[in-house]
Amino acid sequence: MAHLAHYREAHPLPFVITHYVNLISMIVLIISGILIHFPFLAGTMGAARGVHIFCGIVLFVNCLLRVILSFVLKSAPANGTRQTTTDVKSFLPQADNKHQLGAWLKFYLFAKKDHPLAGKYNPMQKIAYIAVPFLILFMFYTGLCLWGATQSWGICQAFIGAVGGLMTVRVIHYVMMFIFIIFMIIHVYMAVTEGGSAMLKNMFAWKEHGGLTYDITTHDLSGEDRSV
Repeated sequence: MAHLAHYREAHPLPFVITHYVNLISMIVLIISGILIHFPFLAGTMGAARGVHIFCGIVLFVNCLLRVILSFVLKSAPANGTRQTTTDVKSFLPQADNKHQLGAWLKFYLFAKKDHPLAGKYNPMQKIAYIAVPFLILFMFYTGLCLWGATQSWGICQAFIGAVGGLMTVRVIHYVMMFIFIIFMIIHVYMAVTEGGSAMLKNMFAWKEHGGLTYDITTHDLSGEDRSV
C-alpha cells in the first residue's frame, strides 16, 4: 500500500521544536545518568550531575509546554490532509482509529502486510504518547527525591520513606532510564515502519512529501498529491 502524504500541518513548527528538545534532553540525560551511575571517566562526576539536573528540568518544562500547546494549537489529525483541528484530539479516541488495535498489532508483528487507514497516531501510539508525560513526571519526581537541593522537601521525604530509603529511589530512577530507552527504540520503529523516511523528514526537517490524500470527514482516501 502506498503511503499517505506527509504535510507540515501534521507537525506544526512548535511541536517539531519541542520534539527536538525532548530528544536531545533524553539522550543527554541517558549519557549523563550512565556517567553518574558508572563514574568511569575521572573528573566528570560534577559536570555530569550538573548537566543531568539541568536537562531534567528542561525535559520536565518542555513536556508541560507540549501538553499545554496540544490544547491551544491546531494540527492535522491524520496524515494525508491539511485539514486541522485542536491537537489534543489526535491523542483521544477517533473514528479514524475505531476497532483497529488488533490490526495494528498484527502489522507491527509482521502478521499483516498493510496497516489500516488511521488517524495521525494509531491506537498503540496513542497509548504510548499519553503515558509518556506521566512517566516524565514520575522520573522528574524521583530525580527531585535524589537531588540534595530538594531532597528535604516533604513531598520527597514522603516517597523516600514509603519505598524504604534513597537506595530504592536510585534503583527506581535507574530502571526508569531503561524504560525510556526501550520507548525510544519502539518509537523509532513504529515511525519508520508506518511512514518510512518521509515521516522522519517531515518530523525532523519539516519537509513535505506527496502521496495519498485523506479526508477526515469521510475517514477514507480522497486522491493522490504528487505536487510535493
